[in-house]
Amino acid sequence: MALVGLVLLIACVNVANLLLARGAARQREFAMRIAIGASRRRLIRQLLTESLLLAISGAAAGLLLARWADALLLRMVSGALSGPRSMDLHLQPDARMLGFTLGVTLLTTILFGLIPSWYSTRLDLTPVLKATPTGASSEASHRRFPAGKILIVTQIAVSVILLVSAGLFVRSLSKLGEVKLGYSRENLILFRVDSAPGGYRGAAIPRFQLDLLARISAIPGLRGASVSKNGLFSHSESGDPVAVEGYTPKPDEEMNSRMDHVGPGYFSTLGIPILMGREIEAQDTAVSIRAAVVNQTFARRFFPNANPIGKHVSDTYSGNPAEMVVVGVAADAKYNNLREKAVPRIYAPLANPMWENPAAVYEVRTYGDTEAVAVALRQVVRETAPTLPPIEIHTMSELVDDSLETDRFIERLATAFSLLALLLAAIGLYGLMAYSVARRTRDFGIRLALGAEPGNVLWHVLRETLVLVLLGISIGVPLALGGTHLVRSMLFGLGFADPVAILLAATLLTIVAALAGFLPAWRASQVDPMVALRYE
Repeated sequence: MALVGLVLLIACVNVANLLLARGAARQREFAMRIAIGASRRRLIRQLLTESLLLAISGAAAGLLLARWADALLLRMVSGALSGPRSMDLHLQPDARMLGFTLGVTLLTTILFGLIPSWYSTRLDLTPVLKATPTGASSEASHRRFPAGKILIVTQIAVSVILLVSAGLFVRSLSKLGEVKLGYSRENLILFRVDSAPGGYRGAAIPRFQLDLLARISAIPGLRGASVSKNGLFSHSESGDPVAVEGYTPKPDEEMNSRMDHVGPGYFSTLGIPILMGREIEAQDTAVSIRAAVVNQTFARRFFPNANPIGKHVSDTYSGNPAEMVVVGVAADAKYNNLREKAVPRIYAPLANPMWENPAAVYEVRTYGDTEAVAVALRQVVRETAPTLPPIEIHTMSELVDDSLETDRFIERLATAFSLLALLLAAIGLYGLMAYSVARRTRDFGIRLALGAEPGNVLWHVLRETLVLVLLGISIGVPLALGGTHLVRSMLFGLGFADPVAILLAATLLTIVAALAGFLPAWRASQVDPMVALRYE
């Protein structure tokens, strides 16, 4: 909504500049009407009415285009949100939308109508009535130019905000793509099996899950297979309060840890390094001492100056108290999204669980042909448990990409709106400079007649364009930096001020503005002095 509002503001500035130019062209008309008795309030009402008609026409056209734009938006959404959690949008006009459109129409009328109306009716009657019909030499006309330039500077500043925002989202998405998972996503497929529909209860659940793992491991063409209760990037987590041998909690310290149950070979299948000790193995059964592998963050927090191997850790939740012995320390890894920070985590044997959970996620590492393996996996699950529903198989790369769907969608929208803002700003700047050149045709003709080089005239107009752009950039960059706080939670890996995004936005805007101002500047340099001197 903020991006849309800024684009709307830029569009309003464009229309305001057009109305300022139109008002300057009508200043003799306004002066005549005031001279014969019309009040300034009457003229302002008339100009606001014209602005309202313009706004209503634009809103009506927008409503007609909205049906086409809705379909375009849905295609954009389906492209950015193609995963299993893609949004189902129903974009149908209703009374609330029509009311909102009416409100925006009235707001835009005020935005782009009030300033031109106010400036166009501020007239010094005698100079205006004495001026030539074109008003080119009118002092009042030249007094109105700063208003248009102020609006253009405002437009450039808003464009900078949008371009910097888009640059930040693009950079954030790029940095998210560079995040290391702590394991390889290549040739890793996952699927979830819920044993509850099969009637499995109690100790029968881990027996079924490990039996299925054994059958899966026998499939030819696998580099490894394992199982865990929560899975990777499944948005499923478990955790309990814990007590750690040899660690004295600080006052009001929360002694919590994430927990998961994993099968034999879990870490070797995923490729998570074991830094100390060993991983969960087949020997860790329900009749043995419950082993535990902790992650690096857990070891660093609770055993900063001690060897964690052999230490006891207790799950102190009253519903399922349990004792564990640390047998290994695993490296930290990403489990639910790329943004998450490492937190203490305990892995217990799935064969000796601390609580009952009928669902489990199987992780299978292949050599390459995932399609053939997927067919074999479905067949094994169907043969092992015919009463269970068919499994849905996902690749790790697919799950990681799905976790970025919101970031990707926002990046696409921000880029689209910033490019639209850039186009509108270029149009507005071109319109102002073209109008300025047209009003100063006689001035340029005199300069050329007196011996000025066309290149000097071109640079004079182009320099005026660049000054406006630089003013807008100098105002827009601090505003963009201030706005970074509003979207900071949506960014990743970027500081308060990202120089790359700011530099790219300023460079792109300067180039586009120079191109927009070049054509009017070139026209000014090509003025025929004889034609210009007879202009009036």
